[in-house]
Amino acid sequence: MRKKTGLRIWRRFCRDREGVALVEFAMTLPVMLVAYIGMVEVVQLVMINRKVTQLTSALSDLTARVQTVSTTDIDNIFNAAQTILMPYDNSKASMVIASVVIDSAGVARVCWSNQRNGTAPARGATVTVPDSVRVANTSVIMARSSYRYTPAIGYVLTGSFTLGDSPIYARPRNGVAGGTANIEQVTRTGTNACQPFN
Repeated sequence: MRKKTGLRIWRRFCRDREGVALVEFAMTLPVMLVAYIGMVEVVQLVMINRKVTQLTSALSDLTARVQTVSTTDIDNIFNAAQTILMPYDNSKASMVIASVVIDSAGVARVCWSNQRNGTAPARGATVTVPDSVRVANTSVIMARSSYRYTPAIGYVLTGSFTLGDSPIYARPRNGVAGGTANIEQVTRTGTNACQPFN
C-alpha cells in the first residue's frame, strides 16, 4: 500500500507543471539582467561618443564663421558648443580650438589656440594634419574635444573611457588675409596674424 502511494506521489510530481515558469525565470534572470545592464552601458557610451563628435564639429564650425575672435567670443563658442552634451555632465569634457596655418612648404603650425579643461598647443607648434587639409598657404580651424565616460553601474563596462579626441577641421569662411604671406585666416584679438609665428 505504501509502495503504491509513494509511486502515485512520484508520478503526480513528475506530471505537475505548476512553478516551472518560475524556476525557468529564476534561472534566466541573472543572464537577462547582465544583458540589460550591458546594453544600457553600451548605448550610453555610443550616445555620448556621438555627442562629442557633434561638439567638436560645432567648435570648428562656429569659429570658422568669423573674421576675428576675442577671448569672450571663444568663451561664448565653448559655452554654446557644450550645450550639445546635455543632459550629460559637461565638466567631464575637454575642448580645444586652434588656428593652424600651413606654409608654402606644407608645414602646419599653430597660430593661436584656446582650451577649456584641456591642453592647447603653443603658438608655433607643429601639428600633423591630413593630406586633404594640408594645402600650402592656407589655414584651417582645428577643433578637438574629448569626454571622460565612467559607466554609472560599471558591471559590464568597467573603468573609464576617453571618448572622442579626434580633430575636426574647417576652412575659414570669412577670414582675413594676414601675415607676411597674406594667408586667409581667422585672427584672434591681441595676437598677430601668422606668419611669422613669434
